[in-house]
Amino acid sequence: MCEHPPRAGTARRNCDTSHLRNERAGEEPVRWYDVCSYPNSARNSEMKVIFLEDVAGAADAGEVKDVKNGFARNYLLPRGLAAPATPGQLQRIRAIEAAAKQKRLQYSEEWGEVAALIRGMEVPVEVRVGPNGRLFGSVTGRHIADRLSAATGRTIDHRQVLLGAAIHEPGDYPVNIRLYREVTAEITVSVVPEGYEAAQAADAESEDDAPASEESAYEEYEEEVQSPDDDYDEDEDEPGDGITGEEEEP
Repeated sequence: MCEHPPRAGTARRNCDTSHLRNERAGEEPVRWYDVCSYPNSARNSEMKVIFLEDVAGAADAGEVKDVKNGFARNYLLPRGLAAPATPGQLQRIRAIEAAAKQKRLQYSEEWGEVAALIRGMEVPVEVRVGPNGRLFGSVTGRHIADRLSAATGRTIDHRQVLLGAAIHEPGDYPVNIRLYREVTAEITVSVVPEGYEAAQAADAESEDDAPASEESAYEEYEEEVQSPDDDYDEDEDEPGDGITGEEEEP
């Protein structure tokens, strides 16, 4: 007999108590209301729906599936992603599928342009680094998504960033971005210490100034060489004048 109290409006029922043993054994605990059986329980009932839009991980538009009652009432139906599979809705399956196909083509083209823009892009992320070389905190998919959104002008969700684990050390990391279905792009996330970008910009500016100063110095040198000396007399014999190579007669 289950010792858990019954929910409001229900009577105590016999139920499986194996979840208590699992919890004591260190296995994943099972909630008591998942195993206790109650008549007409809304939690355990399902609803047949027709999907009006593509829902990742659930179904594509036009598919008819049985889903949990709570999932349908709390998520799918309020957002217009699905509708109860009534005879009237079932007659619209072909129209729903055609409209969904057109949307997929449109989304593929739009996200394809974004993929071409970010493919091969280097995304710098400045972080605080401790003396041991480890980051204070970590770089997650949200950080990367925010920087990609700022660079592209499109809202990129952190779930589109396929980052297996958070980054805890500086370095360059290849990361795949799944923008839409089969539309993907690989970027390089460059995790650098704070102030690194400012130092790089200062170095680049000094490099730009250095050739200009060398060029001006060379121009001054040419002017100095080509300009005649103020003390030079054109009538003055140059060294070697009068020497013809022939001996003069005494």
